[in-house]
Amino acid sequence: MSTLSQVSNKFIRFSFLYWIAVLAGVFLWSREWEVVRLASTKQEEDLFGLFAFCVFCVIAFTAYLDFKEHTAPSIRQMIVTGLPFLVSLIFLSILVELSRRSWDYLQYETAFRDIVAGNNPYLSTRYLYPPFFADVMVFVYRVGLRLFPFLELGKSAWVFVFYIHQCSLLFFLLLTYSLSMQFASQIGLDDLTGMLLVSAIYLFNVPVLRTLSYNQVNFYVLASILGALVALRKFPFLAGVSAALGGLIKLYPLALSVPLLGRKKWRALTGLLAGLAVVVTFETDFFRDLTLWNQFIHFFLSFPVEQESSLFRNTSPLSLLRSSLKFLDAPSWVLTGLMLIVALFVLAWYAVRYFQREKMEIPAEKMPMDLDSFRDTGHLLDFSVLSLLIAPSAWEHHYVVAIPLTIWALALRGKDSPWQAAIAFVLVFALPTFNVYPFSYLRMAGLILLLILTSPKKIESYLGFES
Repeated sequence: MSTLSQVSNKFIRFSFLYWIAVLAGVFLWSREWEVVRLASTKQEEDLFGLFAFCVFCVIAFTAYLDFKEHTAPSIRQMIVTGLPFLVSLIFLSILVELSRRSWDYLQYETAFRDIVAGNNPYLSTRYLYPPFFADVMVFVYRVGLRLFPFLELGKSAWVFVFYIHQCSLLFFLLLTYSLSMQFASQIGLDDLTGMLLVSAIYLFNVPVLRTLSYNQVNFYVLASILGALVALRKFPFLAGVSAALGGLIKLYPLALSVPLLGRKKWRALTGLLAGLAVVVTFETDFFRDLTLWNQFIHFFLSFPVEQESSLFRNTSPLSLLRSSLKFLDAPSWVLTGLMLIVALFVLAWYAVRYFQREKMEIPAEKMPMDLDSFRDTGHLLDFSVLSLLIAPSAWEHHYVVAIPLTIWALALRGKDSPWQAAIAFVLVFALPTFNVYPFSYLRMAGLILLLILTSPKKIESYLGFES
């Protein structure tokens, strides 16, 4: 078993201890012990401080267990074993410092409160997602209502909801970090190279920081995509379930069904449909209460595209076109036609890439994985970022979904095109956030460069076997 596979297995142990630490933080928060002295008038600040202490203990304990396995570890072993814990500590510290309710989260909570009150969560708010995420957080709220009297806490259960949401964000961030290392291993990177590459991508990453700062849900979506990528080869049904769960939080991961259908991955498609069916069945009380889903569909069909694309840092093609037409003083009616042309061009480009990848002929000894898995991976990665090129919204924090594509591009083209790969990485992840036309759209340019670098023809040419 490779070291990265061991890291993946050990994450299960870490997960169990992590959620014990989450509950322990709440318990310590409820006690009036001399060794726990609350110092802030803000409820969340003390609670997250205790959470940080409990999770730090978990990280230290699991690190001790892992290092204990090596009596005389080499420098390489120390890096491979210790780096994930260092990265975990860094993200723990960042999350605690950024655990303030953002404007985005307040829109979430407004929707949660509306559901509790029996109102429509899609009216007068900016809650944009299917009902699943909101339903889960309403369930967390009801758990908090029961837990707080038990712990003799007189505080609002909505504090507990925000706490669980933030703890979940950190957990899924660390889960995606672990899955990314597993993905790097699958595409042929050795343990040390894969870990260093993945760690660098996560640490030097503005979209990751923005997701944490805005209390956004993007890590759930990224985990869904990575889960599908990692599981497809050996556990196709679970890969489909992973895509389904992500699609129930945001619709974007459902785009993965297109290459799965094209490749006739019936088990994965069955898992996707089963995942959707099971969740929606229980969520709607066996289809007896479709109120929230009807409200969501009505909202989705009348999505406020104009407001979503008005700022430069929304780096969608729709926003770029709208801003450009405004500067050119062109009539607004031109926008619809141009956006349709762009969407059709992107879809046509994807179709060409799909068929080129299907026709690739590369000797097995030149491949980092078998050709069938290589094609599956390339197809899924293309469609994992499709939303950034055709959806009305592509805010900077959405770009965390480009992490797997970046790992793929750097692994395949990092040696022959290092400068292009480095530029793409900087534009997508290291570029700061600003509203300056047209430079705010450089992030989208970086994504397009990643897609160009991973073009099937370029990869085939690089390996020296043009068809």
